[in-house]
Amino acid sequence: MISKLSQTAVQGIQHSTRSMARSAAEIARASLPGDRTNMTRAMVELKQHEHAAKANVKTLSTSDKLIGSLLDVKA
Repeated sequence: MISKLSQTAVQGIQHSTRSMARSAAEIARASLPGDRTNMTRAMVELKQHEHAAKANVKTLSTSDKLIGSLLDVKA
């Protein structure tokens, strides 16, 4: 179960990273005045993906601590 938790957290981090890159590229392309709404949306999405990545990093860290605790108990 813990390895599944770690795997899910890593997949979440990877997804967030890809999504942040996509949003950043969209922001970089938004140089025309008509693209301002797209840039605003992309900036909001970038921040959302940042928070998702941070949450997944915390989940991965917690999973790592749980594995350490289980090893301590077994030892």
